[in-house]
Amino acid sequence: MGSEKSPFLFLFLFNKPLNFNLMKLLIKPLALILTNCLLLAQAKIDPSTIKVAYAGIKVDNVEPWVEAELQKKLSSIFDGLKPDVVMTPELVKERAGVQVDSLFMGISNDAFQRVADETGTQYVYMGKFKNVSPDNRRIMIQGEFYRYNALLKSSFRYEVLKYYERMNDEAKVIQTQLVDSIPAAANPPSLTQVGLVFGMILLIGVLFMSLTGTKVWGEGPGNGGGEPTES
Repeated sequence: MGSEKSPFLFLFLFNKPLNFNLMKLLIKPLALILTNCLLLAQAKIDPSTIKVAYAGIKVDNVEPWVEAELQKKLSSIFDGLKPDVVMTPELVKERAGVQVDSLFMGISNDAFQRVADETGTQYVYMGKFKNVSPDNRRIMIQGEFYRYNALLKSSFRYEVLKYYERMNDEAKVIQTQLVDSIPAAANPPSLTQVGLVFGMILLIGVLFMSLTGTKVWGEGPGNGGGEPTES
């Protein structure tokens, strides 16, 4: 049983008219699908339409220098974005100071939305932490870092519980989970990548037609037409 060939497979391989008709049925929908995929790959990401507001962080029970250093560590998660995409804490405070103060007093989606509306951004980031270490010689940061999506009106919370000296690694994790996943962080496909995809599609098409015995110029009626000539 395992060595017997399917009758349909036999007909498919050796019946040229059947192969040609099947190719005509498949080629148009396949071309439409592949074209749409390429267009979507280019159009799905429009970094110019994405704006991010970073409202900064608050850290309780630490000295000012610790909060300043932690602010720098977490600001670095946006380094991969274009400068005109990210609104700094200073600019966010300038444009939406009252709303930012309200957000840190009581974190809620409504408070996030007010900051987004005032700044004209699609995403709002902020963090609120405190030092919970019982040992004065070490600092343990506990709290949450947030990303708010103004279009979906939903927030994502990342919980933090790390010693201060490990916050560099924690910042990288936060960047991966909360920043790299937004459209502004992704790179649209290059012309080289699009060309490679198109080349692979063309190669697969030629191989398929070779296996089925279909000529590229076989558009004439009957068992096959001649190659087109210039008129």
